[in-house]
Amino acid sequence: MKKESITLRIILIAAIILILLIPLFMIQSLIEERQAFRDEAIREVSKGWAGNQIVSGPVLSVLSSKEEKTNDGKTYITNLQTNLLPEILNYDVELVPEKRSLGIYEIVLYRAKIKLSGAFKTEDLNKAIKGRKIQETFVSFNLSDLRGMQKDSQLKWNELNHNLIAGLKSNNVLNNGFHSVVPIDEKNNLYSFEMDLLVNGLDNLEFLPIGKTTDVTVKSIWNNPSFAGAYLPTSRKVTETGFTASWTVNYFNRAFPQLWNENAYRVFPSAFGVKLLVPVDEYQKTMRTSKYGIMIIVLTFLSFFMIELFGKKAIHPIQYLLIGLTLIIFYSLLLAISEYLSFDISYLISALLVILLISFYVLSVYKSSRIGAVIFSALAVFYGLMYTILQLQDYSLLAGNIALFVLLASVMFFTRKINWFDVLNPKTN
Repeated sequence: MKKESITLRIILIAAIILILLIPLFMIQSLIEERQAFRDEAIREVSKGWAGNQIVSGPVLSVLSSKEEKTNDGKTYITNLQTNLLPEILNYDVELVPEKRSLGIYEIVLYRAKIKLSGAFKTEDLNKAIKGRKIQETFVSFNLSDLRGMQKDSQLKWNELNHNLIAGLKSNNVLNNGFHSVVPIDEKNNLYSFEMDLLVNGLDNLEFLPIGKTTDVTVKSIWNNPSFAGAYLPTSRKVTETGFTASWTVNYFNRAFPQLWNENAYRVFPSAFGVKLLVPVDEYQKTMRTSKYGIMIIVLTFLSFFMIELFGKKAIHPIQYLLIGLTLIIFYSLLLAISEYLSFDISYLISALLVILLISFYVLSVYKSSRIGAVIFSALAVFYGLMYTILQLQDYSLLAGNIALFVLLASVMFFTRKINWFDVLNPKTN
């Protein structure tokens, strides 16, 4: 088989492309490994700080007892826990982000200044426990990670201060947090509450809409929030200097009542809030870039193949392999540089190094500045196209398909007069 055989060259080029998939997958594994190191760094920092936080409060619980009689006249005591949710619940939150570094990794934490306020109406509660002896009354608050509690707060209950006690008396409603013992009596049906919290956390801050009407207002200087959970904000404003967001949730929007006895209702699926979203990090962007690797390799090899067809200048399969490995090195360079510089600058440096290296190599092989300029221009277009697709995100699939269609149409246009039967025939070659 002669080196001039186009059919053989197509087969060899296809084989080289398949071989290049091996180092490309190895690069993707390396990206995942570096991302795992970063995630481990986040976990290390959170150990001394606090994790994601779900804040809720308060749930008013009454432990009561009653003496009952059996049919044969024997007496026994029944104990009951009755839970009441607030009539009005307000969360007023100022979210202060903090950046911490561990080695080369940057982690976003936050301090949340939370003011809780609202009121209970106990008319229905008094009816539910009528005739029973009250053993204890307390209010419970949820805080997912108590390590984040940074202030020795007090609960103002009907204008009187009450101490907070770590831990919950009952997990009937909430999972983790603190409580306070408070007084109630049948003569008063309205109880106001107020409390200030300073809470540390990582990434997410969410709230439970346990009020008959729950209002949440969050403001922060962080300019890249993500709103998630069971409810989206009723209003929000995001600018370069920060964001503000507000939620209003009423009891018709949730799957649990205002008052119940004993039954454990699932309140946490209704959580909602905000995440201090880090703009797509370098590992996510590099992984997305690497997924276009096969496209860049095919387009680059196609450019060389077109030069062979029209320029009558062949390039050895080993040289195809070297050029392909240079294209693969781009992703390794991008990964390494982006751990220290921004992704955009890293992309520019990596692409420029690869384009210049291949262009000079082609210039030395073909001894033609014209072919070197063509390859330089083609690679600049390919890497520019890939960067544009990455930036579009929501429209990346559409833009990528349009670009590939245009490139394929160009190839079909320039090769429309080629008689492929003659080209692929070794005798005519």
